[in-house]
Amino acid sequence: LTVAKATATITLGGLSHTYDGTVKSATATTTPAGLTVTFNYVGARINAGSYDFSASITDANYTGSTTGTLVIGKATGTVTLGSLSQPYNGSPRTASATTSPVGLSVTFTYDGSATAPTAVGSYAVVGTLNDTNYAGTASDTLVITKGTATVTLGGLAPTYDGSPKATSATTNPASLTVNFIYDGSATAPTAAGSYAVVGTVSDASYEGTTSGTLVIAKATAVVTLSALTQTYDGTARLAMAATTPAALAVNFTYNGSATAPTGAGSYAIVGTVSDANYVGTASGTQNPETAYLKDH
Repeated sequence: LTVAKATATITLGGLSHTYDGTVKSATATTTPAGLTVTFNYVGARINAGSYDFSASITDANYTGSTTGTLVIGKATGTVTLGSLSQPYNGSPRTASATTSPVGLSVTFTYDGSATAPTAVGSYAVVGTLNDTNYAGTASDTLVITKGTATVTLGGLAPTYDGSPKATSATTNPASLTVNFIYDGSATAPTAAGSYAVVGTVSDASYEGTTSGTLVIAKATAVVTLSALTQTYDGTARLAMAATTPAALAVNFTYNGSATAPTGAGSYAIVGTVSDANYVGTASGTQNPETAYLKDH
């Protein structure tokens, strides 16, 4: 006489877990109740993932089996973004991140691209955990500010020649555009004098400024004295002078005095240019034997 085992049913449970570093197992109930169920798993069931298994009844009077899949979900990790404000330096600027648990890998996107940006600007950053057992994400804004350039002014000591005298500048990095202001004006000055200069970098990626003083020196004029020999007539005898460039005002001194002499004699004469843009001087002496004076 053969008595066959009856068929029992197995109802699986505990099929969904969250990673915590421990082994996870399914559960089972049977009909009839209380039968022993043996599980046969594929894999270690520690890391997040899906694990197939079979379950079978081990009993003297009942038989039954089923299959299932045990799923271990990723645990939640936290991501804290950093390095979100960086100056431009011509190379890609990447955000940084710390994680909890520590040491997890993070991948970044910048305005949706995996390529880190280089240019000055603001970029939406998303940092996402790239880990077998943890999931997490954070978002913020990476701001690449202008880099600092140095500006060195040049051409600060020209000589007047009637044309505007613009300051020059060198920059580091080299060849950046620099705008100049002279005593508050963008127009380069022409006249001799001193001017406060500010040079400011004008560039998409760099900023920088410096200040100095532009000094336009007076040009040298040539003074040629004349009328150095004159005859006494009882009036003041004035020297004369021609200038190059022409028509510049010339002041005279006679033996150190601004008063032209009247009496016969010899006088040391100095003619000095009086002009906003020119300097120049010449000296001469009246012939003492002729008792002459200069004429202006």
